[in-house]
Amino acid sequence: MHRIFSKIAVLVIAATLFTACGSSGESSSDSIGEFGLKQLNTNSPDKDQYVMIETDRGNIKLVLYKETPLHRANFINLVMNKYYDGQLFFRTIKDFMIQAGDPKSRGAAPKIKLGETDVSYKIPAEIDVTKRWHKYGALSAASLNPAVESSGSHFSIITGRKVNDKVLNDHEEKYNKTLRRKTYESLQVPYRDKINKLYEESKKSSKKKKELNEMIHFFTAKTDSAMQGKEFKYTPEQRRGYIEGEGGAFHLDGYFTVFGQVLEGMDIVESISREAYDVYNRPVKDVVIKRIVILDE
Repeated sequence: MHRIFSKIAVLVIAATLFTACGSSGESSSDSIGEFGLKQLNTNSPDKDQYVMIETDRGNIKLVLYKETPLHRANFINLVMNKYYDGQLFFRTIKDFMIQAGDPKSRGAAPKIKLGETDVSYKIPAEIDVTKRWHKYGALSAASLNPAVESSGSHFSIITGRKVNDKVLNDHEEKYNKTLRRKTYESLQVPYRDKINKLYEESKKSSKKKKELNEMIHFFTAKTDSAMQGKEFKYTPEQRRGYIEGEGGAFHLDGYFTVFGQVLEGMDIVESISREAYDVYNRPVKDVVIKRIVILDE
């Protein structure tokens, strides 16, 4: 589930993502893309990195995980471009999360819907639910195509709520069904034309119908084998956090990339999440990101 990238591969992929926004004929290091973005993060270190989100409500310190290099490098590049400076936390939901990343939120008029503008490129998902989950304070990438790719700029900070064992059990079952279906479908890809032809023929021939059933059993057995040891199950630590600790947003696990964690300032995050909001979950009183700075640690 979790992809491992070499440092060189990470830089190549990241450069490709950023260059996709630039003008043709310019190098990735100085090309200007949408919203004035440049590729400034040309030598992303292979380590955890730290940032401070300075808001008009207070500061929030976060670590960006080494293990999610594409998301980390992209976020750092956006920070270096001052992309988030002056933007709003445009969506807040009590006991769930606060969200930012819409470039049109900067100076936006009151009472208008925000959150529909983003950079054009996406980031490949870097999901490993055994190591990074949506616990209290998690930094999570937004996505319109969950478990496949992330938004290039939208992110959420999780507040969440406590749940019980049954809720976590249900999510395990739901997620494993999704994983099993995707595994089943991926195994069929090389045989898709043959399966489609056999399906049509089976409508008129009992012999072909039998062949189709045999093929279905074949792929079911292959799926059973492929799923061995890959089914998702919450660890005791994760269960304690969701049930006895601060809680989180368990229903996002497996579908969205967690690429960081709040280290200081969750009281600020909590206060923002409890702001009065309108029909679009936008705080009635703007919550402004003054700037995000990279910390040396």
